[in-house]
Amino acid sequence: MVKSLLREDVSFSAPFTVAELPHKAKLDQNEAPFDLPDKVKVMLLEKLKEYQWNRYPQPSVYANAKEAFALAIEFPPENLILTMGCDQLIQAAYLIAGGHDRTALVFEPTYPMFFHAAKFNQTNLNRIQLTSEEVPTVDHINKSRHQIIFIVAPNNPTGTFPEEGVIEAALSKNSLVFVDESYVDFSKRTWSHLLNENPNLFIARSTSKSCMAGIRLGYGIGHPDIINAMEATFTAPYHLSYLQLVIAKHFDLIQPHLKDIANIIISERARLASQFREMRISFIPSQGNFILFKAKNSTDIFRELSEFGVRIRSLHAIPGLTDYLRVTIGKKEENDLFLRKLKTLKFK
Repeated sequence: MVKSLLREDVSFSAPFTVAELPHKAKLDQNEAPFDLPDKVKVMLLEKLKEYQWNRYPQPSVYANAKEAFALAIEFPPENLILTMGCDQLIQAAYLIAGGHDRTALVFEPTYPMFFHAAKFNQTNLNRIQLTSEEVPTVDHINKSRHQIIFIVAPNNPTGTFPEEGVIEAALSKNSLVFVDESYVDFSKRTWSHLLNENPNLFIARSTSKSCMAGIRLGYGIGHPDIINAMEATFTAPYHLSYLQLVIAKHFDLIQPHLKDIANIIISERARLASQFREMRISFIPSQGNFILFKAKNSTDIFRELSEFGVRIRSLHAIPGLTDYLRVTIGKKEENDLFLRKLKTLKFK
């Protein structure tokens, strides 16, 4: 009887889960392997204590947090929205520019939230399926006509950029161009310089990949009209907690640590790539905090690593990635553990 009350146009599958078995190295969720220093956490908790937790955050608190955060990342506050992770930005794009009579474009394989959110917002989704080694091209864009164009740069799980000129080509269309830069700390590349001349450009970022996955703080950068529409949709500031607003307001205390962590991860990413080459393991050169690598016996590789206590991500259920595994870059000792076990395994 209960199922008859639910929407028929959406598949309510089991919630997303990950393994929570005992492990020596957790390299399966694209998180940073390092936490903030305790002294920084203590300072932030002291700031959090200044607010009354029995009261809703007021608009002035949100405005002050935005202004301070904008100063730290060097963008005007009127071009900025703070959200509960990058997922909320994806949902916001569909809410303000999607709908049952509108279409969006996404290139797969990619982060599944783009498909998931489209279903719930009744937006028609054109899903262009690429192979692991293909990237979005200008030709793909020129053949399309959509209200929203989603481009993930670098893409997850491949770690690759689109072809040169793709984002510029998308901006020439009458579309909201949503560029997901969640991994910008590791790619060191942004399209934010195009914002002033392109009011249809919206850039989405997250602090989850750098150091704060547990905080769930994302932010978007775009034209004030887009920002206003999103904030009205979420009734800002009530979509955020005091904890997220305190983190945003004092982001200047956190930012140096994020930069240091990103540089360590970039160095370790290069080391793992070098080791893959030495072991003659096929992989996709990555600009993210992870590497996608190939094994025809990927299920066996995944199982043996899991039994050894190294958690990575199996992508066998994703179209086009049956033979692939993804490893998140961890601490040096975690990466060493992963590599040591990998060298004992037989690849087919």
